[in-house]
Amino acid sequence: MLMVADMLTTRGDRVGGRPLKSITPSAADKIYERLCQGPRCERLRQAEKVVAICRGAWKTVHRLHPDAFNRDVPNPWQGVTKKRRIKAIKHAATREQVYRFAWGAIELGIPEIGAAAVVCFEFLQRPENVLAGYLAWPDYRPKDAPTAIRIVHHKTGATVWHPLEEHTNEGAVQFYADAEAVLARVPHRGVSMILKLKRDGSAVPYGLKEAAKLVRRVRERFGLPALRGA
Repeated sequence: MLMVADMLTTRGDRVGGRPLKSITPSAADKIYERLCQGPRCERLRQAEKVVAICRGAWKTVHRLHPDAFNRDVPNPWQGVTKKRRIKAIKHAATREQVYRFAWGAIELGIPEIGAAAVVCFEFLQRPENVLAGYLAWPDYRPKDAPTAIRIVHHKTGATVWHPLEEHTNEGAVQFYADAEAVLARVPHRGVSMILKLKRDGSAVPYGLKEAAKLVRRVRERFGLPALRGA
């Protein structure tokens, strides 16, 4: 929104300083065109995001303040013609790549990042949820469920006790021995499983940008390709 608001018009004033009614469909198209031209190269994806955000904002605010908008065209961001771009295909990580990444992260002294990758792969969790601390040590082989891990599917709200092993006549069969070997290397720094240690000795969740930098560091160090979610 600031990219749009701080954009200067041909008269030298800010777009954000003009009334909403001045943003016509033609003006929205021109703003989009200018957004596409980045300082170094075209930024089509970012321009698409801005249009989507503006379209949603116009829709929400128009419901509350209809008099501030043009009655004939209440949402000028609807139907903006976007430039066609070729979207890069990111393939899903293979099992071998996930565990190369995990043990690479352990080697670099950031086992939490490796464990996060394994949890996302094996238990179909979203990285942002794992990093936010939703997966806790009490969820992993607790006393009342010593052969399971509690998984919360935040999109549906469903909670599932996922079995980690099964006892047969031949003995215990572990379903996720490789994953548990990685988890065993993660230090217990608090209730949440994925926490980073601060200089003062406290532990806090990883930020998304910080985690993304660490992921790239591991990926580049061990020659792993850019994959979906990496």
